[in-house]
Amino acid sequence: MKHSKLVALTLAFFAFVSFQVFADDLFDLDGGAAGPEDPAAAEAPAEDGEAPAAEAAQNADAPKTAQLDVNASAADSEAEKELRDLNVEKKKQIKVVQKKDFTKDKRFELGIDIGFACGDWEDLLAVGIRAAYHFNEYIALQARFLYGAVSWENETLKQAKEADAYVAKSNLMLMGGASAVFTPFYGKLSVFGDIIPKYDLNASVGVYYYRTVAEGEGVKKMNNNNVAFQVGFAPRIFLGKNASLSLNFDWFIMKDKRPKQEGGSSAYIKSDFLFTINASMFLPFAK
Repeated sequence: MKHSKLVALTLAFFAFVSFQVFADDLFDLDGGAAGPEDPAAAEAPAEDGEAPAAEAAQNADAPKTAQLDVNASAADSEAEKELRDLNVEKKKQIKVVQKKDFTKDKRFELGIDIGFACGDWEDLLAVGIRAAYHFNEYIALQARFLYGAVSWENETLKQAKEADAYVAKSNLMLMGGASAVFTPFYGKLSVFGDIIPKYDLNASVGVYYYRTVAEGEGVKKMNNNNVAFQVGFAPRIFLGKNASLSLNFDWFIMKDKRPKQEGGSSAYIKSDFLFTINASMFLPFAK
């Protein structure tokens, strides 16, 4: 009960104070132009350039409203001013909430690849190089060369051998070609709140020369020269302003041949999945 009375008394006190403070604004319907208390004083002529007493009283009773500077109230923050004043070249670096401190525009990229290809019967270790030119932040032309260094039997081939089944396999020997790379996404990540790496995501399509070696038990090996179509996807992490590390997922589709056990060959559609890790540097170096 005591608390209720205390709350009611407090509310009444603040209501009274608020009423006194804003009374002029609430009831001054003429915009503060209240009439003079002394009509005679208002009609008295001004002497020696001084304002009439009534006018002085009117100004004294007028509500004291804050005079806001329109320019000051509409002023931008420092960050907004900087963004507004950016020239065209600097605007190219802004692709996310904050400025990009890394740019690929008009730069060359050189890198090395290492990874593996998943085949039907054997898996393959591949190594290679790549070079690219970035026309801007979104589009690049890339050339790659990969060599199949080491191959090993996968579980499927082992089971086929145990069953004495004839197996005709075809593995990557080497490949090279070009692709167009598109980079529509760029951003930043927070790792444990302390590390903020920059990344982008790109997609690629291209045409490659793809050479395979086809072989089977008891038959002669065949070297096949194919034209392969490639589609790929690669997330990239930037290491400073002049280097990056990317994971590449590529699919190669081509028409290939395999030897038959009774002689001759058969054609089929071959699809290889290639996973590689790429380390790249960019030229010219940025400060």
